[in-house]
Amino acid sequence: MTGPARASLFGVRLASVGFMLGGWVVLSWLLQTPKLDLFPSPWRAAMRGFELAHSELGRDTLASLEEAAGGWLIGSLLGIALGLIIGRFALARLLLRPVIDFLRFISPLAWVPLAILWFGIGYWSKASIIVLISLFTVVVNTVHGVSAIEREVVKASQSLHLHWWQRLEVVLMSAMPDILLGLRYSLGASWGGVVIAELVAGEVGIGALESYGGQAFDVAQIMVGMVVLAALGYLANFAFMQGQRRLFPWIVSNRRT
Repeated sequence: MTGPARASLFGVRLASVGFMLGGWVVLSWLLQTPKLDLFPSPWRAAMRGFELAHSELGRDTLASLEEAAGGWLIGSLLGIALGLIIGRFALARLLLRPVIDFLRFISPLAWVPLAILWFGIGYWSKASIIVLISLFTVVVNTVHGVSAIEREVVKASQSLHLHWWQRLEVVLMSAMPDILLGLRYSLGASWGGVVIAELVAGEVGIGALESYGGQAFDVAQIMVGMVVLAALGYLANFAFMQGQRRLFPWIVSNRRT
C-alpha cells in the first residue's frame, strides 16, 4: 500500500472514530435525566475508567483474558481434531455430525447452570463455556473445509505414497482457509461468551464488573466494561490477522477478510 493510500485509510478510520464519539456525545445529551445518568458522556466514562484502573479494572481484565484465551485455545484444538475426523471418515460423519448440529444451536447461556454445578464459580466454569463456543464454530468450518477437498488432491497424496502425517498435512493445508475463518469467528464469539458466563457466575472479570455496575446503578462503570471488551476484541482480531498474514500469506492473497 502506497503512502497516500495509507494516509487516506488512516483519515477514514479517524473520521469513523470521530463519528462514533460524536454520536456518543449526542446520545448522552438526549438521554440525560435529573435523577439518573442513563448514558454518560465519553468524558464521564473516561473518568470512571481512570478510577477503576486504580482498583479492580486490571484484575478483571486479566481474569477475562485468561478465561477467553484458555477456553478458545482448548476449544479450537478440539474443534480442529473433531472436524478432521468427521470430514475424513464417513462413519464418524454419520455418527457425530447430527450430534454437533443439534448441540451447537443451544445458547451458551443455557450451559452456564451446568457449568456452575460441574465446576463451581471458578476459572473452569467460565472457560468451559468458551470451549463449547469455540468448539462448535471451529468444527463446523473444519468439516466444511475438509469435505470440500478435491478428490484429485487426495488421490495425488495417496499415489505419492506419503506417510499418514504427510497426508494429514495435505488435508490441513487444503482446509486451512476454512479453519482460519472458524478460528477467527470463534475468537470474536469468545468475548461475548466470557461476559455471559461472568455475568451469571463471576466474581471477577469484565462481566462481573458490569454486573456490579448495574447493581449500583453505575452506568459509567458498565460502559467502561463495554469499551474494554471492545478494545480487547479488536486487538485480538488484529493480532490474529497479523499472524495469519505472516504464517499463511498465500491464504491472505487469495481471500481478503
